[in-house]
Amino acid sequence: MSRRMWLMVLLTVCLALPACQSGRSEPRKYAVSGTVTLDDKPLADGLIYFKTIATGAIECLDIKAGKFKGQAEPGDRRVEISSLITKTETFDGMKSETKQNLIPTQYNMDSTLTAKVATTGSNEFKFELKSK
Repeated sequence: MSRRMWLMVLLTVCLALPACQSGRSEPRKYAVSGTVTLDDKPLADGLIYFKTIATGAIECLDIKAGKFKGQAEPGDRRVEISSLITKTETFDGMKSETKQNLIPTQYNMDSTLTAKVATTGSNEFKFELKSK
C-alpha cells in the first residue's frame, strides 16, 4: 500500500475509536414543549436553544406558530430564542443579503431566560418576550 493509503487507514481508525468506547452513553433527554410570544403575539418562526453552559450541551428546537416541542437534557438550562429574517439591500446595483434577528439580545446573546428541565412531570414552558 502506498503511504497515502496508510494515512487514510490510520485516520479512519483514529476517528472510529471514540465511538467504540464502552460505558459511555448519551445523556437521557426528556420531553419539553411550550409557547413563545413576542409582544403578546405567537412568534411565527424561530429557534429556541436549551443550553448548559458548564458542559456545552445544547438542544435546538424549531418554533412554529408560537409553539415548540422536542427533547432536552435535564437540569437548569439557559434559554436563548432567535427569529431571523433575510434583508435584501442594493448598493451600486449589487444585491446584498443579510440576516437580522427580530428578537432583542436580552433573549438570546445576553439571555437571562432559564428553564429547569425535570426528569418527572411536565416540562411545559411559556416565554413572553417584548421587542422593547
